[in-house]
Amino acid sequence: MNLFRSFQGKLLLFFLLVDMVMVGALVATVSRGAHWALETASREHLLELAHFASGGIDEQLRLRWTAAQSLASNPFMTNSVIDTLGRSDYLEPLMQRLSLPGESDLWLLDFKGRVIARNGQSESVGSFAQAPWWPKVASGEPQALVVSEGSGARVLFAFPVVYQKHTEGALVARFDLSFVRGGAARQGIEVVLLDGEVPLTGHLSEQVIGELQSLSSAPGRRNTALIDGMYYLVVPVEGFAQEHGFGWSLVLSVPAEHISGPVEVLRQRMIQGGVGMAVVLILLIFWRTRLLMRPLQQLQVSMRRIIDGGDLNERIQVRTGDELDAIADTFNLMLERLAHRGAELERSREHLSLLAQITSSSPNAILMVGVEGWVLVCNEAAEKLFGWPRLELLGTSFQERMVPEASRELITGLLARAGSGETVEAELSLVTQQAGVIPVHLALSRILDAAGQVQGHVCIARDLREVQRLRESLVQSEKMAAVGTLVAGLSHELNNPLGVILGFAQAQLMRPTLDNASRTAFTLIETHTQRCARLVRTLLDFSRRSGPARERIEVGRMLERVQELAIGQAQRGEVQLKIIEPPADLPGLEANVPEMESALLNLVGNALDATPPGGTVSMGAHVIPAGNEMELFVADTGSGMAPDVRQRMFDPFFTTKPVGQGTGLGLSITRSIVESHGGRIDVETALGAGTTVRLWFPLAPVQPTEVSA
Repeated sequence: MNLFRSFQGKLLLFFLLVDMVMVGALVATVSRGAHWALETASREHLLELAHFASGGIDEQLRLRWTAAQSLASNPFMTNSVIDTLGRSDYLEPLMQRLSLPGESDLWLLDFKGRVIARNGQSESVGSFAQAPWWPKVASGEPQALVVSEGSGARVLFAFPVVYQKHTEGALVARFDLSFVRGGAARQGIEVVLLDGEVPLTGHLSEQVIGELQSLSSAPGRRNTALIDGMYYLVVPVEGFAQEHGFGWSLVLSVPAEHISGPVEVLRQRMIQGGVGMAVVLILLIFWRTRLLMRPLQQLQVSMRRIIDGGDLNERIQVRTGDELDAIADTFNLMLERLAHRGAELERSREHLSLLAQITSSSPNAILMVGVEGWVLVCNEAAEKLFGWPRLELLGTSFQERMVPEASRELITGLLARAGSGETVEAELSLVTQQAGVIPVHLALSRILDAAGQVQGHVCIARDLREVQRLRESLVQSEKMAAVGTLVAGLSHELNNPLGVILGFAQAQLMRPTLDNASRTAFTLIETHTQRCARLVRTLLDFSRRSGPARERIEVGRMLERVQELAIGQAQRGEVQLKIIEPPADLPGLEANVPEMESALLNLVGNALDATPPGGTVSMGAHVIPAGNEMELFVADTGSGMAPDVRQRMFDPFFTTKPVGQGTGLGLSITRSIVESHGGRIDVETALGAGTTVRLWFPLAPVQPTEVSA
């Protein structure tokens, strides 16, 4: 193996491969030509035998057809069919001695297809009246067909026996196909007669028959194939067989070794000659390369001493006056320059190592951006912040990969300021792989090369997401504190006028002379005033974070009350408000009735506002056995919500309605009510597909819990 790893061995291997390729190409070319010539001669020979065999089959069929036809038209046969008196005395002995060419069976039939007489070779058959060919023969048409029997396929001829233009009977002759093989079998060639895919004589496997179907028996088309070491040829049987619609094909087969045997002998002799030439060539090359390899070996020994000793002051001494001498001089010059560069590299290695440790250990993302905008260096913190692997970041455009399009002009200005020597700091947004656009504090400074030219910029980015969250949390806390104070004050201020309205409505309802229309109106005023009072109490509870008392309520009745309260809004908006009939065995729910009705009214009111005229808002309830929960839902066929609206829908004071038509507190209060009952809320929505709000409550009683708005 060491020989072939050396330069000398590679030369030997190269010329050996060239010799093998040349010998192989010669062997392949000659053997292919010889094989083609033998194959062509064999094909022509098989074609001649096939056409000869086909002609023999046609001749034998016509001979038997003519003989059977002549016998059927013989007056003796006609008289035997017509005259029934005494024919058994002379007809049966005659038929016993009668035969046609080859092994044949004969039957004489009457006009009903019954057998009158047969020769001694045919089996005893009572009638052919049920044979499929009998109707045509009875109508005067001779028939030729192939029949399959237990002993194999046979050819059957049936001729009508005609008297005065009337069919009085028939002569049936049946022949075997032993004449098919002919002279081809005597030459060692297997002959099979195919009728479509069915062998009539000989034997072929189903696989071979399937592959032969792809061959064409038409003249001029491919009709030969090599299958499992056998060479097959397919030709059609013409003449009599085609005239009578048999569709026969002759398949001749011969072992492929008859063709490849002589070619293999020729190939072996050529390979032996090529191997001998290769041995001689290798010996000549080995002798010549030894003379060429001596200077190279001297060069290798000198270089190995330099590598092992590590002494760059040692020089290679080779004097051959050719290219190897020039290589040695070039290598000595390289050693001198390496010694000089090695000293400089050693001095800068420690400094670079220190800088690399500082950069890699920094908690802030550090990037070096070239003057053309490509990222040249980045630390581990940059990988974590932006989410892309370091190898993917390097070589990419800083502006296109990490700067939003709206901020690119700003970054360009900051880089220009940093290029003038100023250290620039700014708070802006950058793009990350996982989190999208995030806020960062970015510091930019320039990098100069040894000539004082700007080589690039150092970008130090610090993540401000946590700082921003703390700011938002502080603002929200202050906002919610103000909201709590505002809600508490408004609740006390609203209670007095609501009490006056409620008292006036109840006083009017106590009048006995009040008409029905007015009573209905004052009842509606009383109901909605009480609802407003409950909403005020809910707001007050919401601001105080207190949990009201609970009782067991009937969910179906609660849905009906909500429908009664919201039906007016539905009619004004021309929206159908319906209740999906709850199950009859729906259990009660432990809850605060005013709070629960208020939560459902908020959801129904929002659904009615979002549904165009002609739409539908439905609500219902059912039990989920798997979680021992009850589900209440409100669904509409409205416009749905966009993803950004869906994300903020529960925020206090957030609303998409025009100014004066909504406070933005409905869904926030609804979620507070649901969570205080130990439940949960979920929204399924999409633009143009409507919205479904689902509320889940535990069937077991749950103690009121304090939740934050």
